[in-house]
Amino acid sequence: MANLGVHFLIVPHLSKTYLDGAGFYLNSNPIIALTLRYDRIDSFWFTLMHELAHIVLGHQGAYLDNLDALEENDEETEANEKATDWLINPQTLNEFIIRSKKVFSRKEIEEFAQNQNRHPGIILGRLHYDKLVSHKNLRQLLVRVSSILGNFTDNFCDSKLDIPQTAEVPTNDDD
Repeated sequence: MANLGVHFLIVPHLSKTYLDGAGFYLNSNPIIALTLRYDRIDSFWFTLMHELAHIVLGHQGAYLDNLDALEENDEETEANEKATDWLINPQTLNEFIIRSKKVFSRKEIEEFAQNQNRHPGIILGRLHYDKLVSHKNLRQLLVRVSSILGNFTDNFCDSKLDIPQTAEVPTNDDD
């Protein structure tokens, strides 16, 4: 994102708020901030893709998004659709749902995720969202991203705001 001029921040969840992410411009530079309100892999990637979608789709202005209760307008709908399609190809997902006959085992989700080069938590998050799998099932696939990001978030949370100029995020081949 930095190579494309997009500034990316992860900030601590702001107490007593419902903010998941934000997208806005500062001096014509796009800025994306995520709060990790839901410290889960599905929420992280959907929020990031949603905020990126606002930029790619040319939406102007500031978007402060509570993804549980988005304002109903064309731009939010477009950003949701783009993020959803980027994360999982809709046709491939539909074929998976039909093949599974709407009964999803952990093994099937993990195999589908591997074939899609996605973390199983992203697939499960979508199945939860679509109400195809109960929200109480397979929660162990919804890993915390703060542990993956490690010190990337801790550096920002430091009261001195001593942010390194270049911070590398550890990669995880399962994502």
